[in-house]
Amino acid sequence: MSKDSRLVVKDNSLIDASFNLSLVEQRLMLMAIVEARELDKLTPDTPIEVKATAYREQYKTDKSESYKQLADATKQLFNRQFSYLDKYKGEDCITVARWVNRASYLNDNGTVVLYMSSEVISMISRLEANFTQYLLEQVSNFKSKYSIRLYELLIKYRDIGNSKKYAIDELRNKLGLEDNEYKLNAVFKRDVLDKAIKEITDKADIQIKYEQFKEGRVISHILFKISKKKDKKSKASKDMNTIDIFADMTIKQALMFGDKLSRDPSFQAHYKANVGESIEDYSERIATMLMDGFYVKEWIQYLDNVGFVPTKLSE
Repeated sequence: MSKDSRLVVKDNSLIDASFNLSLVEQRLMLMAIVEARELDKLTPDTPIEVKATAYREQYKTDKSESYKQLADATKQLFNRQFSYLDKYKGEDCITVARWVNRASYLNDNGTVVLYMSSEVISMISRLEANFTQYLLEQVSNFKSKYSIRLYELLIKYRDIGNSKKYAIDELRNKLGLEDNEYKLNAVFKRDVLDKAIKEITDKADIQIKYEQFKEGRVISHILFKISKKKDKKSKASKDMNTIDIFADMTIKQALMFGDKLSRDPSFQAHYKANVGESIEDYSERIATMLMDGFYVKEWIQYLDNVGFVPTKLSE
């Protein structure tokens, strides 16, 4: 899997969960989630490997630093928990769960082996609706754990433009802040929110602004405004505008690029899955349409993003 095609996919209940993971722990879990989704079968007994070399390449960290960071994160991750909105006998409840059942670190070759909890497995696989996906590279250069969490919370609103209105306390919980951290709203905004927004805007594919709401004289809620950065048209996209006839894809090509498009956030925003449609069915539907040259041309800019090289019918 190429570095620029690693897709993070999570159920929205996990996106909206409250947890406090360090920057390294978040990075490790994101890589594990990407790796886990490539497996044919995923259970709590399935080992998921994250190698220090891959971690270093993804996040551009120093070699010796990567080994130490992963060793420390492996020790801590087993004790980490998250809480999320759940249902019990039809009633809303808050469930607390672990990220992993077991975690091992191979010191000689710098490999982390994680065994994900059943709750996490259900929230990253077999997804049919209400999930969020984004490319791992979008958050790989972030230096703040709050930037990753804020990006995850807001990226699902990129096609709507406005987020829900977050109560300050709710937002603090979702960002993983303890009660004694950044207690004053002014400090929270300056040292957490504004810094995260600047980093996201500078390094990722969206721009963020926010509006504050007061109850009396106190700021109580925040609404975020999200806009996509303008994509530069690829050379292939420009060239293909001049071609009138495209060769239809073979079944093998259509299946391969149908799968890639179904996991591509930019395509997902353009051509959404149906409500209740699994990723597998969504991919198959796209593949069927790709066997028609019309859709190859219609979706060429998205196909170009996932490595498709078009061919023109011979005359």
